[in-house]
Amino acid sequence: MHKFICNTFSRQKLHQLCVNTALGNFVGFVAGSLVMVLTTYQAVERRAFKNLFGILPRETVVVHRLPEWLEWTLSVLVGYLVMELVRHVINSNKYLRLIGGTAQPKARDDGEQPRPTG
Repeated sequence: MHKFICNTFSRQKLHQLCVNTALGNFVGFVAGSLVMVLTTYQAVERRAFKNLFGILPRETVVVHRLPEWLEWTLSVLVGYLVMELVRHVINSNKYLRLIGGTAQPKARDDGEQPRPTG
């Protein structure tokens, strides 16, 4: 039991878990923020009574192209999907070498044992 716990919670596995989670969360956050940036824009307010018809300085106003609840929901959904896609890509063996990990050998269909890499 002690060996199982030591192998399961090894320093390398905990480090890999933290890096994978942080990377997935960061990319998901960036994707969600990008949705918010793409669905809003800033405009200068028009002449009106509250700025004395242009005599006082005009303020910039944030304009939402979608309702705010839909914008928020869309950003959360896109962020979550991108985060899970990044986790899937990281966890698949053929992409691990791109981030410095070692790919796990897959079991072969012909009954032979996989050869160790390295």
